[in-house]
Amino acid sequence: MTHAPAAPSTSAPTDATSDEHFHALTLITAAVAAAATFATIVLGIPTWAAFLGWVGYSVSGPTTREGVANLISFLLGLGFGMGTGLSIERLTPSLGDAATPLLIFGVTVLVMSLRRLTPINNPLAYFLGLICFFASAQMASITLLTMLAPAGALGAFSAWLVSVLYSRLQRAA
Repeated sequence: MTHAPAAPSTSAPTDATSDEHFHALTLITAAVAAAATFATIVLGIPTWAAFLGWVGYSVSGPTTREGVANLISFLLGLGFGMGTGLSIERLTPSLGDAATPLLIFGVTVLVMSLRRLTPINNPLAYFLGLICFFASAQMASITLLTMLAPAGALGAFSAWLVSVLYSRLQRAA
């Protein structure tokens, strides 16, 4: 696996070519973001979900391995969100307004408990997956999952691609 920075946008080159690297990283990131956005349009998947996947991939750790673990956490969080959404739908008739906070409490306990499950132990990535589901404002369904999960994966791939391209640029310099 490539050990390129997972989130190069947070790295600040300090060598003599600092300005060159700053601008190159900006243009690489912008080009990949534009290509990812085009891909979401062609595929009919939500662009915003792709950017959540991008952030989920990049939320910690400088290696591809950590980025992939973050993506897995993001996708599990999306699944947890779907399960929570289904549970809210089923329990609201009997619990009323208490269903949502009770189930959010439960899913939060689950996510926070997974902090010890190495390597998929990043609560922020899980929460981004949860946000992805709840931001869709749609009922949980396989159709929704097949729209949001690939969008998040596309975003994660885009973050990885920026890392690889930037790493190659740094080696070439």
